[in-house]
Amino acid sequence: MRGVARRTGLFGGSFDPIHNGHLILAREARERLGLDRVIFIPARISPHKLDRNPAPAELRLAMVRAAIAGEAGFECDDLEVRREGPSYAIETVRELRGRFPEDEFLYFIGEDNLAKLSTWAEIDALRRMVQFVVLDRDAGGPDENFPRICRQVEVSSTEVRNRVARGQSIRYLLPEAACDIIYRNGLYRHE
Repeated sequence: MRGVARRTGLFGGSFDPIHNGHLILAREARERLGLDRVIFIPARISPHKLDRNPAPAELRLAMVRAAIAGEAGFECDDLEVRREGPSYAIETVRELRGRFPEDEFLYFIGEDNLAKLSTWAEIDALRRMVQFVVLDRDAGGPDENFPRICRQVEVSSTEVRNRVARGQSIRYLLPEAACDIIYRNGLYRHE
């Protein structure tokens, strides 16, 4: 039996932590691009951030799940958290293509990562398998031949981590359920 063809947005990343900027851009992309769903895919280890130790993958996964709970059209997949080693997009897309061969995949990439896209593992193969969509929080990045979702959002994972380390409030920057996980587990206090 063949599956149902869907337009699926793939949103990978460290999500260290997930914040409202991620969620706002994902919702905007889903609506503007007519996506059936957006799958959030937290990385176990980002190959582009090997110089820093993120919060434990299981806790970042829990934050993503808590942040999107009950949100229609948002899903979370733990395939990169379960896989050992760095999380390469090409491996993830191949696995999802095997599970959902009928789906059209649109792969979200942050504008800040666009300049490094040519360095991604097997980038030519990946370009043939997905349509890249640039998520731009500053609405002013370089133009590529990719669809671009622009929304002025002034929050970042770095800002959230720094505020926690300084003892400042992170309320309203990310969903309350994700805040609870951060505080309960003492994350980011020593950044």
